[in-house]
Amino acid sequence: MTCKITKGVKVSVEPHYEGNFESKEGNIDVFTYHVVIENKSEYTIKLLKRHWLVQDAADYDYEIEGNGVIGEQPILCPGEVHTYQSGSQLKCPIGAMKGEYLFKRMADDEVFYVEIPQFQLLAPFMAN
Repeated sequence: MTCKITKGVKVSVEPHYEGNFESKEGNIDVFTYHVVIENKSEYTIKLLKRHWLVQDAADYDYEIEGNGVIGEQPILCPGEVHTYQSGSQLKCPIGAMKGEYLFKRMADDEVFYVEIPQFQLLAPFMAN
């Protein structure tokens, strides 16, 4: 599991390889990742947006942007945790992801970015 703390918010990510599948565009390697967001600050915060950079060793990089995570904009009081699972598709079994979340402090509406640490997307058979 990879983790990083930015401005009192800890983000931990654990990826999993789901397999190689056929698609209209050819074979794709599918990965899921489990994200844990912990509010270690003294403020109540709201996750507003996400921005991901997906890097594919097959030279097919792309970005993902949007409001919240999986259709939600969770509000986290101090000490609270939000978890979710999502996924990504690559054209090969090797890649990486990193990004950032945009949060708002509820007390004063200050917005700030929290880093999503870079993590490797690696099919188990590539590690041998």
